[in-house]
Amino acid sequence: MSRKALLAAALTLVVGSPMAWAQDRGAPGQEGIHEPGGPGGMAEKLDLTADQQAKLKAIGAAHQAEAKPLHEQAKERIKELKALVASKAGDAAITAKLAELKTVREAMQALQKKFMEQREQVFTPEQRAQIALRRGEKMGDRKGDKAGMKGMKGMKCGKDTAPESKK
Repeated sequence: MSRKALLAAALTLVVGSPMAWAQDRGAPGQEGIHEPGGPGGMAEKLDLTADQQAKLKAIGAAHQAEAKPLHEQAKERIKELKALVASKAGDAAITAKLAELKTVREAMQALQKKFMEQREQVFTPEQRAQIALRRGEKMGDRKGDKAGMKGMKGMKCGKDTAPESKK
């Protein structure tokens, strides 16, 4: 694998990791889900019972306790990877560090999935439907946004990228 490809993979992991961390802390659009009793949170919108709120709080606290060591591991692997890239380390060392970082990220994703499944069990079917509808509305708000394409200005995709044949 070329050095450029390794660097691109490292950048992807470095940029992707904070996104995973943001999910754990309640990314924009997920306000109140992680803090059911919070102001304007899901507790009011979903009419959660006190028992549901307590269960969600306990699930969230357990998730944070389990996620913290993984976050620290990811930060450390990223720091180590940056040092390897800065020191122009060999491809084998960078590849090994990328593999370590990937393993940590996969563990974080598995933990997030477990958290979401545990949390879902607390909600009634009607509450789950309300959450799904709310997410659908938020996705609809982003439909024409093209926010993910900001860095792609001037780049051509699809048919436009083919070189024109001269006759």
